[in-house]
Amino acid sequence: MQAIAALIRKQFLEIRSSAQLRGLTLFAPLLQLILFGFAANLDVNSVDMAVLDFDRSAHSRELVSSFTNSGHFRVVRYLERYNQADEVLLDGDAKLVLVIPPKFGDDIPAHRTALLQALIDGADGTTASIASGYAATIVAAYAGDILLDVQGRLPQRAGAIGSIDVRTRVWFNPDLKSLRFFIPGIVGLLLMMTTVIASATSIVKEREMGTLEQLVVSPIKPYQIIIGKLAPFTLTAAITTMNLLILAALVFGVTMRGNILLFLLLTLVFLVTVLGLGLFISTISRTQQQASFTTAFFVLPPFLFLSGFSFPIESMPTWIQPLTYVVPLRYYLVIVRGIFLKGVGLEELWPSLLALLACGVVIFAASFLRFRKNLE
Repeated sequence: MQAIAALIRKQFLEIRSSAQLRGLTLFAPLLQLILFGFAANLDVNSVDMAVLDFDRSAHSRELVSSFTNSGHFRVVRYLERYNQADEVLLDGDAKLVLVIPPKFGDDIPAHRTALLQALIDGADGTTASIASGYAATIVAAYAGDILLDVQGRLPQRAGAIGSIDVRTRVWFNPDLKSLRFFIPGIVGLLLMMTTVIASATSIVKEREMGTLEQLVVSPIKPYQIIIGKLAPFTLTAAITTMNLLILAALVFGVTMRGNILLFLLLTLVFLVTVLGLGLFISTISRTQQQASFTTAFFVLPPFLFLSGFSFPIESMPTWIQPLTYVVPLRYYLVIVRGIFLKGVGLEELWPSLLALLACGVVIFAASFLRFRKNLE
């Protein structure tokens, strides 16, 4: 019993003397609960929508106001031509395009059915389903109000009046299958997890075995050590990527619509970024266990919850959304889902690519400087 008590006391002393263990065991869970409690939200708020108003009447403006006043939608663009709907949905500038036909405001008083069209980006099946339900509810409420108003101004025996018929079209994922949305994201998440953990623990293992010190006293320069250690992981990650693509197609039926060469090239940029992250973790960890714990508690949860993998970023509180801009997986998910589901090219993906490159440069530069300092 005394031996057990002594071991318990020793472990508490280690936790008290180690800032990393204190942060890992005491503060990290509290911080993660605060962040992810707010981020884990499946409600759809502030959905970006575009409006193509061919009617330009008081009724059409009231309908658009009904969408914005609901709190679920915000108008980001007013379109002039029908083919612009393709552009905003492909670019991801809007999740819904509301098309109001000519003479929309005249149809109901004239005893005709007023038609509306809602074009929805169905890449994220969950968000598309909820947004579609919100849109239908808003139109139904607006139709009820306008019909009561019109009927109140008509004679008592005026007969039937018109109604509003909403025609919804879902693009990129007509069946609204969440699997098509999550599989590309899982590919990115798995690549990140395996690459970061493997690269971080591999370098720490060299330090534990004492072989890293042998490399330091040799004529090899620090950047050569980094390339020699990380290049094999780049190759294995590329092989893993191809295996994941084959598995996604054969088992889940999720195939790529876009250019596979473009996908592999942009994936290489992402791999370099996460390899830099693994290198940084290796510089702040003394053992493989510490590297694994740091990755599990401080890297994977933010990447999982703040990247848009599980929950829409638009639904997160405004004070959390800026934190997502420093998560490289956020930009890679835009890239992989854009190529997988929409078949888009570099002309639509270049903003995400630039952001991913910026993250990669910052992370790799900081990792290299810290790694060289540790060697010295």
